[in-house]
Amino acid sequence: MNTLLDEDKRVIKVIKSIAYAAAATAIAIGIKSWFSEHPLHSAALFGFAMVMILNVMVFDRTQNSGNFRSIFLWLVGALCLYLIASGGESNTGILWFYVFPPFVFYIIGLRKGWVMMGIMAILIFIVFRFPDLPVIRATYPTDFQLRFAASISFVTVFSFVMDYSRRQAREELISMARLYEQAARTDELTQLPNRRDMQQHLEKEYFRYKRHGSYFSIILLDIDHFKNINDTYGHDAGDYVLVEFAHLLRESCRKVDTAARWGGEESLVLLPDTSMVQALATAERFRKRVEAAALTYKGQKISFTTSCGVCSISQTKELGSMLKQADINLYQAKLKGRNLVIPMVVQKPENTPINTA
Repeated sequence: MNTLLDEDKRVIKVIKSIAYAAAATAIAIGIKSWFSEHPLHSAALFGFAMVMILNVMVFDRTQNSGNFRSIFLWLVGALCLYLIASGGESNTGILWFYVFPPFVFYIIGLRKGWVMMGIMAILIFIVFRFPDLPVIRATYPTDFQLRFAASISFVTVFSFVMDYSRRQAREELISMARLYEQAARTDELTQLPNRRDMQQHLEKEYFRYKRHGSYFSIILLDIDHFKNINDTYGHDAGDYVLVEFAHLLRESCRKVDTAARWGGEESLVLLPDTSMVQALATAERFRKRVEAAALTYKGQKISFTTSCGVCSISQTKELGSMLKQADINLYQAKLKGRNLVIPMVVQKPENTPINTA
């Protein structure tokens, strides 16, 4: 979306520059025509320049780019038709039409450009074939008409091809930029967001908390004894475990949650609008799911567990402290035997008598 907006701004800048240049050129030629005793031609050029500048002023006030483009293009088209019908000075006004096709395709696109060029072709045909109409003062020999039709057709097709190539190259560059951006934000092995991307999600959520008071929590997870998995089954098996762990993590998250590879065998889950108690329950469910998972790699069964450190922004109030506390909790989970969630989830025993005294 931002790319499209930037492209629109660039096009508007170009149109404004052309509008000022066209108005200045029209005024200069108009002054020359006035002194050459062509007052009607001079007045037409002065009127064109005034309307062109007025269109720029209206755009600066309203910022309506659609109307600005359309009015600019129809103004240029009307001027070209006037020059073709009147001949300008010495019957050379028709030569200005050669600049029209590049404007059309650049400003309104390929499909609309063909429509407008078709309309202009019909109007020029009328000027050529019906020179006795009251508004037409210029006449063109048949040989000139044929040469003009052939040359302007070539210019039109060439302008179309060039603008088509420009647009295709632009789309390819945008696609490549998106792919590179995706690669820069995604872990290549697990296809989870990487640490850089998660940092941005965390900062965004923290700003939302500071502004609206929306609490959020995080879960820092680590695969227990991951080195033993690599040593026992091989590094390929270790990569397979990481991929399957990421898959389990992705399936366990809500749509609003973000799971990322934090580094090595560590992962981090961001839980928006989630209290500490809810985050602990989520971490415990995931711990049990990993514990129950039985992976098979090349005929070998691999069982593994995970340790989790949980923290909520309500405990620390600062993002850096929150990450540090989650890391401390994860370290405590490993010290206490692994396959744990810290702070520990205390489960109430079933059938506990209720004191009704």
